[in-house]
Amino acid sequence: MNVPLEKPALSVLARAIVEEIREVASCFRQTVVAFSGGMDSTVTLFLACEALGRRNVVSCTVDWGPYLPRKARENICFLVEYFGVEHVVLPGQSVLEEVARGGPSCNLCTKKAKLARIREYFGEGSLILGGANKSDSWGNRGVKFLRDTFSPLFDLGKEEIAALAAFLDIPIRRVGEHAVREGCFLKHLLKPLASPSFHGQAVVEANELLLGMLDEAGYARDLANVAVVGPLRENIALVNVSPLPGEPLRTRILEGLSALPSLSRVVLVDGPLRLVVRVNPGIYHNELSQFWLARGRIQPEFAFPVQCVFLPSTNRRLRTFHVVDVIKER
Repeated sequence: MNVPLEKPALSVLARAIVEEIREVASCFRQTVVAFSGGMDSTVTLFLACEALGRRNVVSCTVDWGPYLPRKARENICFLVEYFGVEHVVLPGQSVLEEVARGGPSCNLCTKKAKLARIREYFGEGSLILGGANKSDSWGNRGVKFLRDTFSPLFDLGKEEIAALAAFLDIPIRRVGEHAVREGCFLKHLLKPLASPSFHGQAVVEANELLLGMLDEAGYARDLANVAVVGPLRENIALVNVSPLPGEPLRTRILEGLSALPSLSRVVLVDGPLRLVVRVNPGIYHNELSQFWLARGRIQPEFAFPVQCVFLPSTNRRLRTFHVVDVIKER
């Protein structure tokens, strides 16, 4: 859907979404918003409160433990108090780690580690509202309304959601990772989580350190993350910051990350890369799956263009993909 970003059109859009939430929710005994504190779920929570009244809406956060950025946790606390809604926090770290053992899989995580936990806790007759939209894989390949799960922003792109948030004067608080995808550090682990105390610790420590240093320096950015790749025995850190910071800050970041014992090598992404990616047979024999993985999942992590070289994996436990090596293009 391409919505004009002028105020009259945004007003019509907001009213339409509110009415749609009201209509869908009328078939359920309660409404729960899967709340991560990001822009999409924040707009969804606001519109749900407008449609049903804040006393009739529950916000629910599935807590990823150390994989939930510190700043995201702070944002959630602020926004829940701002909206004045009941808030439930459910533990989700163990389920998240179980999913990630088979390789990165954000969709499976959404289904098994988030929606399934919320569904189990609140029981039958509960409507779960999510923030899925055209800027994520669920919005591109899923459906807007499925059984007890409804995505009121499903037909919108990120620009339209941002314009709607500004028009409605909704407070949007960013973690500082990305304008589109924020909220869980494990998405930056581009290989299986075979050992949470090794692979998981590396991706958490590296990303918290990077974001903290950029915030301390007051450095505005569009993207900032440390993608962790390499064979299972070592963690190679690929540092992505866009736009690239100047030499003094860049040097401090690289020195800080190099001091982390969990990282074997630190590489600043300052130009195109070639990634060697092992994938399961289903992806290897499907060009469309390879295209989606390269362009829709891996490329958004990086500050510069990446070329993926796909190879079949002999690891029967690998459900998705594993970036085993990185080569800097000359």
